[in-house]
Amino acid sequence: MTSDAVSLRQLDMDHGTVPELEKLKNGTEKEISEKNDEYVNQPSPFRRQAIISFGVFMLTLGAGATSGISAIMIPQLKHSRGHISVEMVSWIAAMSSLALFFGNLVSGYLMERFGRRVSQLMLAVCFVSGWLIIGFSNDILYLILIGRFITGLCQGWLGPLGPVFVGEISTPAHRGFFLAALSLGIAVGVFLAHLFGTFLHWSTASLLCGLFPLTGGIIVYYAPESPAWLASRDRIDECIHSFQWYRGTSVAMKTELDKMLIDMRNKNKSQSKLQALSANIKKPEFYKPLLIMTVFFIICQLSGVNVVCAYTTEMMKELMGHSTNSSYTYAAMLSIDVLRCVSLAVACVLLRRSGRRPMALFSGVFTSLSLISLALYLYLHNVNVIHHMSPFISLGLMAFYIVVSNMGVSLLPWNMVGELFAVETKGIGSGISVMMTSIAFFGVVKSAPAMFIAIGHHGTYLFYGLSTLCGTIFLFFCLPETKEKTLLQIEEYFRYGKKKDTKEISANI
Repeated sequence: MTSDAVSLRQLDMDHGTVPELEKLKNGTEKEISEKNDEYVNQPSPFRRQAIISFGVFMLTLGAGATSGISAIMIPQLKHSRGHISVEMVSWIAAMSSLALFFGNLVSGYLMERFGRRVSQLMLAVCFVSGWLIIGFSNDILYLILIGRFITGLCQGWLGPLGPVFVGEISTPAHRGFFLAALSLGIAVGVFLAHLFGTFLHWSTASLLCGLFPLTGGIIVYYAPESPAWLASRDRIDECIHSFQWYRGTSVAMKTELDKMLIDMRNKNKSQSKLQALSANIKKPEFYKPLLIMTVFFIICQLSGVNVVCAYTTEMMKELMGHSTNSSYTYAAMLSIDVLRCVSLAVACVLLRRSGRRPMALFSGVFTSLSLISLALYLYLHNVNVIHHMSPFISLGLMAFYIVVSNMGVSLLPWNMVGELFAVETKGIGSGISVMMTSIAFFGVVKSAPAMFIAIGHHGTYLFYGLSTLCGTIFLFFCLPETKEKTLLQIEEYFRYGKKKDTKEISANI
């Protein structure tokens, strides 16, 4: 008898509630055939994962549009209202990032209490409501701020929820691609918001942006719940059905399902939720990834990627010269958006061939260099060492920054937050780490206009470049590789550290 069979029998004796595991492991040929027949006429597991991940991708488009809409809303509001103070401009841009914090607070609780699927359905309803308020605000600023707060709340809510759900339903071979696609969704959402606002009034653009979460909610409505969440709730029959729907019925998939269910059964069920949480947060598989992800997310914000999204038109004017025609400014903004989307699409493909760690270090180093170089060029122009601003050089440096930052710094934190945390602490761990980036997001976006005035664009870029460099040094020493590892293997890595032999970890999982 194999060790797995022994473990299953022992669990059955100890708990008396695991006959499903015995059936799955040692079922008759007839039972196995019936389970396989259930899925024979359905799309492949990859296609099912792709369809449901596309639903989350559509929700993410709404999050990206939330970040990008201010760049076209603010110039149009200035034109229609005559004048808006610098303080109000910063609040319109930063209100959504302020709400991110509160979204992160509720996200972890809701995904653990109601499940990943139901939480996303609730999110879709709130998201659409926020866009409707903005679209029908009729230039009333306080209604715009309310709508921006609601959409920002949903953006923060989705931050940990989307990657966690996609990470739990996808196979290790495809997980990196699907998670990277969520970051691509942010960039595409920014681009579409800018594109709508370039040719349409910002209110119409807002209503069109509301179609993204509406579509995503409809797709997720037809998705099964995450098997990992169902297993954590002892809903074994539903867990098996969901796992097979997402992952298929191959021998390898059944083995992974067995291991997941055994691991869940080995958790101490006699503890209260508070006691279990108190015990779990003291474990290295919680606090180590929490530290890494918190720093990684803060690096992402201090690199300035969201400042570029929120103040694109103003930054393009500075890089091209204030006398530049506004049509050229909008063309440059859309070009930067397209470049961001292409860069992220390429990064999604590269993640299947390259590891997370090499891409993070490559992106961190060259993002720092591009920002420092851009700061130096603008400084030399300001002190008249360079007498004529060349848009070819300034926009070229900005384009290089967009490419390299989206190859890792802005992509990988959202990719890895769905991978690093153990199942029982995934909600709180991802919620806290994303909450920290929300605080940093608000601080960076809110302070950007004041920094542009106080230390200039060159000083602001220098600050972002040095901050990214310091964070990259931290990642060099602390960031692990997760490529093609199962979620349980990653958990074991943090539990035992580098000294434990990889083969031994794999055997235990």
